Amino acid sequence: MTNKIMRLRILLFLLLFLPASINAEEYIEPPRAMWVWDVKIPASKEATKRLLEFCRSRNINRLYLSAYNINEETAKNFKFFNQSAHNSGIFVHALGGDPRWGLERYHQQPLRWVENVLSFNRASKSAERFDGIQNDTEVYLLGKAWEQNKEGILKEYLDLNRKIIELRQIEEADIIYACDIPFWYDDDSSLMVNWNGATKPASFHVLDTADSVTIMDYRNFAEGANGSIALAAKEVEYAASANKKVYIGQETKENLYPPYVTFGGMTEENMERQIKKLVEVYINSPGFAGIAMHHYTSYKKLVEKE
Repeated sequence: MTNKIMRLRILLFLLLFLPASINAEEYIEPPRAMWVWDVKIPASKEATKRLLEFCRSRNINRLYLSAYNINEETAKNFKFFNQSAHNSGIFVHALGGDPRWGLERYHQQPLRWVENVLSFNRASKSAERFDGIQNDTEVYLLGKAWEQNKEGILKEYLDLNRKIIELRQIEEADIIYACDIPFWYDDDSSLMVNWNGATKPASFHVLDTADSVTIMDYRNFAEGANGSIALAAKEVEYAASANKKVYIGQETKENLYPPYVTFGGMTEENMERQIKKLVEVYINSPGFAGIAMHHYTSYKKLVEKE
């Protein structure tokens, strides 16, 4: 047998039987988070099962579960849901928020909600408890009031976050406190806030206060000056310096304007191609926690369309 034939046979063996990635660094994305706004899911064992199956199929291990209303009736459902999620290795944050919650005159409402979550946890077994509190207070949706007094409203919103942390300390509660924020809090000089003895972008103040932040970094393309990579850069960098974590949120709802803010209507393959570019840039940053998908209903619809 000639040397040439031998080399060809060896090459054929390598191509057929060795992994394609043997000489390439394997791409491993951290587990994702996902918003779940459908309040009916915890009340249904079948819907809960379907959701958790979807999480397992899409590398999701953290849910932001809408939990505005915790009472004697809903508590049973949340206990079942949380225990089921934990049995699948999935963390659950109680999700709530209202633009008005950021205003000082309304602070008692979110503080009462946080107290309800903490009370629920105290009355529940370990496996039934919420792992975190997810504050989705978007004060920039306050319309005219926001346009007329951005810095003042942001200061009141930052005061709310501090009050929640103080409440957690008083209660000695073992629970994560996290916030949802837009990517552009660090883009505009008018959003630089003098608060707590320092002048910084509002997003940096939130990272100083909360345990983690999810950036609503809604773009359906990763690269370029207006792509999701560039828009998340400052938050991820600052999180690393502050020993905090950032999830980068991606949108899947259909029929949003402008169209480039969402993957809705695109294929999952095209979406994942862009998300992979995003993850590959930040995967080695200590400030990067992973991707967060908005939200379960629309994400599932996008997947099932194929």
